[in-house]
Amino acid sequence: MLLAGTLAFSSCQSDTEAPVAADLNSANPAVAEQARKVQELSTQIARQKAVIETEQAKLTALEQQLQGSQQNLDGIKNEVKANP
Repeated sequence: MLLAGTLAFSSCQSDTEAPVAADLNSANPAVAEQARKVQELSTQIARQKAVIETEQAKLTALEQQLQGSQQNLDGIKNEVKANP
């Protein structure tokens, strides 16, 4: 799961990384500060997407467990009906 999050993180960064990296070193303080904010928000978004992907995988696993448990319950109930 960590690898998937890292890949998502790195892929999101590549979209704006080059222009932002250049702007971070701008002689204009306003440009440099705004570039820092852009970089920080991009990083936060990438991390949040990684968290969402991880949580979605957990949810899918729980749904599969629920489906299996429901099938087991139905099977047990049918067995009880057949053998009272």
